[in-house]
Amino acid sequence: MSERSAKPAIPAPLSALINGDTDEQVTYTVDSAIETLGFGPVQWRVTAMCGILWAADGVETTILAIVAPETRCVFHVSPWKEAFLTTVVFSGMLLGAAPWGRVADRFGRKQAIMLSTIAVIYFGVLSAFAPNYWWLLALRAVFGFALAGLPQSVTYFMEMVPRKTRGACSAFLQFVYSIGMVAAAGMSIGVMSALNWRYLLAFSVLAYIIVLPLTLLAPESPFYFVSRGWLSKALESLKAIASGNSKSLPEGTLVAKRPGGDMNFLSETVQARDADQPPLGVKDLFRPAKALCTTLLLWLMWFLVAFSYFGLLLMTTELLQMYHTVGEERAECLDRIPDDNAQECQSLTTRDYVDVLWTSLAEFPAIAICYILNHFLGRRASIAVHSVCSTAVGSLLLICPLTKAGTVGLIFAMRSFLSSLFNTLYLYTSEVRVITARIHAPL
Repeated sequence: MSERSAKPAIPAPLSALINGDTDEQVTYTVDSAIETLGFGPVQWRVTAMCGILWAADGVETTILAIVAPETRCVFHVSPWKEAFLTTVVFSGMLLGAAPWGRVADRFGRKQAIMLSTIAVIYFGVLSAFAPNYWWLLALRAVFGFALAGLPQSVTYFMEMVPRKTRGACSAFLQFVYSIGMVAAAGMSIGVMSALNWRYLLAFSVLAYIIVLPLTLLAPESPFYFVSRGWLSKALESLKAIASGNSKSLPEGTLVAKRPGGDMNFLSETVQARDADQPPLGVKDLFRPAKALCTTLLLWLMWFLVAFSYFGLLLMTTELLQMYHTVGEERAECLDRIPDDNAQECQSLTTRDYVDVLWTSLAEFPAIAICYILNHFLGRRASIAVHSVCSTAVGSLLLICPLTKAGTVGLIFAMRSFLSSLFNTLYLYTSEVRVITARIHAPL
């Protein structure tokens, strides 16, 4: 071959770049690292921590429906003040959602969970010593504000486990939440019979005390460090997880860029941020334009699901008390029931607590419903099916007269679908939002 026809030699570094042989081209993201590290001892510790927190949240949810009727008798308040006692708890949660999201964004998921847990323990115990109705009202409002920080554990949990296990992890959270609700119903039978509601409030925070040491042992989410532009700290977190799982990180260099896709509309914003820039906030949920529709739809779904689920839960004791007036076998239509304002307060009976326990067991079939529908239909189709089924079953409660057994059965069925829907929405939100946006989406 002549020199004229010979191809010019390509420098070795440039040749390696063209052929993709250079080490600089080998990169990985936090997502791919979490997938590589799998589900090991670190994830089991995180699972225990988040599981106990979620079980404790289930306890508090049931306690709301049980304590309110008792305080009406103890403090001799009107029905609207009884209802207002639960309203202030949820109002506190509403007001606390955004601030706790900012805490998790600025100081980390782990720190937000720890601070929220400590606050819940403190104000939960203080509530048990409330001297009158107004003190109890104020303390429960602050308690609700503190409780708003605990959903950060769901975001943290989903960020720490591989994508392929998130469906099972979501079902696990629903399982322990169900255990918490059933445990609270069972505990109320013994505590309310032998003691009173003050002891019930005090005992309800025991699980939060147990979880504090587990929080200290858990690593910070590497996604948090990426959202702040701290790749070196994200790498340290990943190395700690790799060491705990006795595995190695992927070869190459950690980068912040996440895989593209319709759902990851904040990925470009996240990867471009520097460490000295302020973190993402609520306003970023509306930018770019395609984020606006997703954000508003998520907020609407969360409002409707929470309104239906907690509304049914809190209405359960009222429906059971209805049979104290009109009889055990068959109740008249709701508009024919005598006005409660003219009646003396009615404490829940042991039979009522047993019925609350039965309706709480609806959380367990909800686990199977959630898993089956999400596995075969996907997230969005599952949300649609859940919504139709819960609406259909709930409509039957409008049929009257109903026996008490029929009412309990319909509450059981409707609660199963709503509980499964609630859990599906948590899973869907954690996947449709990336990094920082996850902590603000539910609000």
